[in-house]
Amino acid sequence: MHTKRLTDILLVFLCIFCFTNCDHDDVNFPTFTFNENGECEPASLTPISSARFEEAVVGYGWKHVHTYEINPDGTCQTQDYYQDMTGTGPTQYYVESNSSLKKYMYIDAYPAWGFRTVTYTFSDGNRLLSNQNTVFQILSVNGNTMEILDQLGVRAGGTEIYGYSIYQRMTNQEVEEVQKTYHTDLSDVHELTVSVQENPLIISGKETEFDVLSSNGPFTFKPAREGSCEITSQGNHVKVKLLSNGVYLTGYDRLRHCEVVIFSTDEELEPEGTDIYDFTYTEITVNQEKKLFAPDGHEISYDLGSMEVTPRKEYTGSILSQYAPVALLAVDTNGQARYLRMNSGKISFKDLLPQEVLDQLTEGTDGASLTYKLELITPDCEVFQVLPFKITYKK
Repeated sequence: MHTKRLTDILLVFLCIFCFTNCDHDDVNFPTFTFNENGECEPASLTPISSARFEEAVVGYGWKHVHTYEINPDGTCQTQDYYQDMTGTGPTQYYVESNSSLKKYMYIDAYPAWGFRTVTYTFSDGNRLLSNQNTVFQILSVNGNTMEILDQLGVRAGGTEIYGYSIYQRMTNQEVEEVQKTYHTDLSDVHELTVSVQENPLIISGKETEFDVLSSNGPFTFKPAREGSCEITSQGNHVKVKLLSNGVYLTGYDRLRHCEVVIFSTDEELEPEGTDIYDFTYTEITVNQEKKLFAPDGHEISYDLGSMEVTPRKEYTGSILSQYAPVALLAVDTNGQARYLRMNSGKISFKDLLPQEVLDQLTEGTDGASLTYKLELITPDCEVFQVLPFKITYKK
């Protein structure tokens, strides 16, 4: 998930914002305690007055030097918390006033170098509080060095991770460099959303269109399979022309992405030349009690039975990996289609033939039938084979 380039960039910035002397033996580690709620607190703390806080902290940028995770017994680990991490990094701070600060960080989920502006109050206990949550707690401020207690994250089991961090006051030039690097306002990030109501979208022709409803600036849409479609955009309006059946589109802006999957019931888009699989049955019957039967007369369990694809004898090896069916379209004679997920090449009869379908069929005359085209779909949403299926009502 993390590329070498991303790792290199993070290492560069960690170097910029760290002391050149990385000898952890010189650190005088404080000790901490955990209260009954599992919250970490310093074992001892010298109060800082509001006047001292405004004099020593407000109006300055603070660059990260080291962070040490706090153990459950209140001691600190001696290896820097971020030393072996990729795809994430420490937070830099700019306390721009006595009520507002900026947090500069890298967010891997976007990915983006950006900032968030936080409104805070300085409270008793040396805490910077925002909406009653602690941004960080100052342990000491001596000259250009500030030591803090901050929350680093939450483990999978819900346990909070706390750290003892050392920060150094930035020069004005360093503040400017941070502002240039972390330029994205992360408090104003939008999801990339489109006007497609159903995903996957099943259309009757070869062309469709949709609007981009929200984005973080310019966007682009690309298909998973080159040559599967033609895409044209004008403003926030996107037009798609299918060149084969099944298109998996990914839309990107500078921060977010979204997926749009499109299939068609247009017979001209049906595939040719990939007759790789057979289904267990091409035809079954249903009686008045809505029991299913195979052509040889044996009963098929509606609740537990399934249709399964089996490769034809001439097909083995890589082609089966290339055309592994993970879903299908069940298209009836009226061109109405349903998208159905498959499980290891199987489709259950309960999914293929919903109860309302059986009800409709068994309310008809003896010999009435329903015919489907079962169109097999690959993981990258290509319809590659069409197989017939028929169910007939016999009293």
